[in-house]
Amino acid sequence: MSDKSRRLRVAIDGPAGAGKSTVAREVSKRLKLKYLDTGAMYRAITLKVHREKIDLANLETLKEMLDRTTVQIGNDKKVFLDGEDVTEEIRMSHVNDLVSPVSCISLVRKRLVAMQQAIANESDRIIMEGRDIGSRVMPDAEFKFYLDASLEERARRRNKEQLEKKINLSLDEVAAEIKRRDEIDSGRADSPLTRVEDAVLVDTTAMSFDEVVDSIIRKITEQLH
Repeated sequence: MSDKSRRLRVAIDGPAGAGKSTVAREVSKRLKLKYLDTGAMYRAITLKVHREKIDLANLETLKEMLDRTTVQIGNDKKVFLDGEDVTEEIRMSHVNDLVSPVSCISLVRKRLVAMQQAIANESDRIIMEGRDIGSRVMPDAEFKFYLDASLEERARRRNKEQLEKKINLSLDEVAAEIKRRDEIDSGRADSPLTRVEDAVLVDTTAMSFDEVVDSIIRKITEQLH
């Protein structure tokens, strides 16, 4: 076995609603990998921005807030903001509305990317998902995947998730929110959402959850053996 295959780091990128989180969690279970949802980290910071009513144009105030903020992801996938469990609240609409503008700010991205890279460097076996994992956070990951799906399918999935959490938005409202997020994420100057050349494209539009997970695991195991 080569040195490269001893270290197993998997990067999964893709737009909102493509199924990155649920797929990455299942792959992490089956391959016994540490799992990091980087989007949850941005959502936690966004929640604090919302709570403290921080003006995003005031970088000095934003930096001061970041300096006194801790974000931790527990082994049980719970998200802690300054020690408080915010796992449920970071998925609420007031965070959804603000997370893309917050994530666009270079100061925020640099701080969280540094945290994510530190976690990656400490982990020989990890799967990380987000929007700039293969391009910036783990550009040397052994495996890179880009999950995508049609806007209609992504909106349907996100709408189903939200209804289960009693977030009552129409399908059209969810589709508009995702489309706006796509435009912001792809157009931002710092670490835009992009599919890197060596990432395997997985179009999940017509695939079941198990089919997506199986295809990723198959790709990894084929190359490891």
